Amino acid sequence: MQVKVYCPKMVEIPSEYLPALAKRAAESLGDRASEITATRGHLVRQAVQDGLLRELDFTVCDDGTVDLVCDPAMGTPLELDNRTLSLAELLEVLHRKRPWGAATKASEAA
Repeated sequence: MQVKVYCPKMVEIPSEYLPALAKRAAESLGDRASEITATRGHLVRQAVQDGLLRELDFTVCDDGTVDLVCDPAMGTPLELDNRTLSLAELLEVLHRKRPWGAATKASEAA
């Protein structure tokens, strides 16, 4: 019998990499990036694919996907000021370093 086991491990991604990781994660989702809630998993899996977390290279599958779970609740949404963000909103906030309210207004105007 084979059973896949996931063991807790702490990793750190330098904050200066977050905008680029969010951008590539959003690009990989295309138009759905504005609808999908951003999670730590999106950023960590992108960091693994980009080679920033070499100790997790073993989680990259033959097809290039990353077999990795980041939250016990299977994708706890990222929040800013107690509001969840889509990947597109996260990218906007990180890229422009704008406050949450400005990003929300810009997204609603679009």
